[in-house]
Amino acid sequence: MIEASAPVRICDIGGWTDTWFGGPGRVLNIAVVPGVEVSIRTTAGPGSVVLDVETFGDRYGIVPGAPRVARHPLLEAAIDSLQPPGELTVEVSVRSVVPAGCGAGTSAAVAVALLGGLAAARSEELSPSDIAYAAHRLEVDVLGVESGIQDQLSAAFGGINYLEIERYPEATVRTLPVWEELSPRLTLVFLGHSHDSSGVHRRVIEDVGSRGSDVFSRLRDAAVAARDAVIARDLDAFGQAMIANTAAQSSLHHALIGVDARRVFENAAAHGAIGWKVNGAGGDGGSVTILSADREAKAALEHQVAALDARYRLLPVHVSPVGLHVRGAL
Repeated sequence: MIEASAPVRICDIGGWTDTWFGGPGRVLNIAVVPGVEVSIRTTAGPGSVVLDVETFGDRYGIVPGAPRVARHPLLEAAIDSLQPPGELTVEVSVRSVVPAGCGAGTSAAVAVALLGGLAAARSEELSPSDIAYAAHRLEVDVLGVESGIQDQLSAAFGGINYLEIERYPEATVRTLPVWEELSPRLTLVFLGHSHDSSGVHRRVIEDVGSRGSDVFSRLRDAAVAARDAVIARDLDAFGQAMIANTAAQSSLHHALIGVDARRVFENAAAHGAIGWKVNGAGGDGGSVTILSADREAKAALEHQVAALDARYRLLPVHVSPVGLHVRGAL
């Protein structure tokens, strides 16, 4: 068996500047676990690949490269691009604790973990950057969806990363030193329903107009401030960078900070939180990250948020110092 895992991403300060229309890009993001797990093992069954998508309770066989109506387009595109050795029938299982459409880069993490496992099945050695860019091409070039590059890089590298994207999608990745004090103060709240990241991108592209350059500059400034705060181990400054990013994101398009997100932010501010941010592209649904001043404040905040709405879910996470991890062999 081959097992591959990749973290998801939260608190992407400077997000939107890693796109083809928002550059040059400056992004700070945080890789967290639990994330995505993929296993590949030899088996007998219909088709040369049996795909088991545990999150959706879906199991079926496909023949890589053969024409079909895809049931899980990203997964099938990954298998088509790095087909298992032809003499083998394999079962590919995909699991994720983080809900799809959470705004935490789950689809990118799935693509990174799956491509990493498939490369191992083919005895190919690919770098984290190779895997990240291959995962990005699957979404943008093969499936035709809008996507920045930061999610794939976070999943591949792990840790707290500061990214510079001068020529989209090429990025310089700087993994910042471990900050043990940060993880116990972060709260991830799933707002009860998923969002359509690519659809949100299209709305912003249509509406960005002349406002874009100024707002993107504010987003870049927030990412630089967050980087400096991580290096200085300054929780208050990091929280201010989160808030500044949230304000800039709202200016980019009014719908990027949804009703549920605003409700959670207002509650967080009332209970002493020092930072808050929508994860990913934003819009209706998805998830938010809250930063508390200390552990006691975090516990009180999480109690209040859980009581706000039965749909809201607290997702326990911690910062992952590693990205894509592949082990085992067929």
